[in-house]
Amino acid sequence: MVVAPILLSVLAFSHPEKPLAPLAPSHRLPIEELEVRAAVLSRGVGMVESFYRTRVEPVEHLLSPYHEDPDFVRQVALGLVREGERAGVDPRVLASVLLVENPWLDPVIESSQGAVGLMQVMPFHAGRWGCTSSDLEDVEGNLCHGARIFAAYLEQKGGDLDRALLAYNGCVRGTNTPDCHLYPAHVYSRAGRMAMRRWLSLY
Repeated sequence: MVVAPILLSVLAFSHPEKPLAPLAPSHRLPIEELEVRAAVLSRGVGMVESFYRTRVEPVEHLLSPYHEDPDFVRQVALGLVREGERAGVDPRVLASVLLVENPWLDPVIESSQGAVGLMQVMPFHAGRWGCTSSDLEDVEGNLCHGARIFAAYLEQKGGDLDRALLAYNGCVRGTNTPDCHLYPAHVYSRAGRMAMRRWLSLY
């Protein structure tokens, strides 16, 4: 059962109407109250399992062939789900972009153009997107920047996925990166063009 690694993320997405009060070490509850607490706990575990199976696991499937540490893969998948939710972009789309930008899933790698981290964010973006961390080598901070930058380009380009991908790649007439016009095709190869368009339509 997948519970502990994703419990906090599920709680961040949910808002319980009436959280249970903590118990004092010596406090004894009547059986009725224990039954209520057990039912609430059972529902919480069910939410965690459902959240993982429907939201996190599909992203893990995309990432896992590229990294040998399943805990790190899960951390990245959770971050993509969280930031995708906040930015309004399906996390599988973000994962497909990430796998072209950084197929090694190396959080501290730097490109020849100076782009940093998992989603290869240019340093001039650091701290400009309302993320909790401006450290682009930080997993969560980098995913936050990457997701919000891509979402902004997608909106700016009127939902045109090809143009948003080219903008994210910084493809301007191919002056910085030769053959950068092929970037969308590389991203689509990770999951498929139609799949990515379908995912975007869900958000």
